[in-house]
Amino acid sequence: MAWAAAEEDAVQPRLRMRNVTLTAKAEEVRVSTRIPTTLTFDTPINAHALKLSEKAPVEILAVGERSLTLRALEELSEAVALRVPFLNESILTAPVFKLTTAADVVDAQVLVFRDASAPGLMQARLAALEARCSACEAALTAQRERGTATGPSGWIVSGQVKEGIGVQVKWLRAPLPSATPGLEVASVHRFKADAWVVLAVKVSNLSAPPWRPGKAWLENPSTGRRVEARTVAMAPEVLAPNGTGLVAAEFDWKRGVSGPDGEDFRLVIQEAADGGRPLAIPGVVLEDGTPAQEKNGP
Repeated sequence: MAWAAAEEDAVQPRLRMRNVTLTAKAEEVRVSTRIPTTLTFDTPINAHALKLSEKAPVEILAVGERSLTLRALEELSEAVALRVPFLNESILTAPVFKLTTAADVVDAQVLVFRDASAPGLMQARLAALEARCSACEAALTAQRERGTATGPSGWIVSGQVKEGIGVQVKWLRAPLPSATPGLEVASVHRFKADAWVVLAVKVSNLSAPPWRPGKAWLENPSTGRRVEARTVAMAPEVLAPNGTGLVAAEFDWKRGVSGPDGEDFRLVIQEAADGGRPLAIPGVVLEDGTPAQEKNGP
């Protein structure tokens, strides 16, 4: 049954790959009844002299020149000792491993080094450090990109401002097709706070030349009232052919934008280069009125 399969997947243990250096103390290794564990050594081992605790419920599946693979036959109620002698060396000096079972984790691969300064161990540690550095650099780059976003419009295109936490977000009904050749407006969202309002426009460049927004403003076709945007941002910064981007035009709510409920604006976003391909989006309402007043919105 599906629920039984889901339950079985949910209890699968986490697989680990570890590097260990031999010491006088027995190294603990987590084994499983379902997932084999492989111990790989940096020195040839004596396959014929391997020694397990008497009557230990552990099965040796395979032995190679420098490795052995095993699994538990049942959950281990107590630790099982495994002694692995090296080739041409006394079994009395052989390292001992303490095998245990756990429901949450299994050591699928254990790389065993005799010396902490072994070249193989140094290379493995260097590879782990490089992987951690790459992850840190990626996280730092993401934080830098977020840090360069200033003001509400930058926060919105970088995804730092969403609905809630004091910001009202509303999807304005689907806009009319753009009259600008090659550019298509997919949606318009309104982000409104006490001091500002941002209109976020999702726009696609349908094989036209690259496009980048410049100035933006709101205009009332009936009264001629015009309000300039104080900032305009887009992610990505340039809209490549066949690309999609998010343009955010930010307005000062307390200075010039606020007006009668349901006032119908046209949002104009000019192209940065020469203004030759402006986006004109009619029916933008900043302050909701009655349904009758808002029905002409996009």
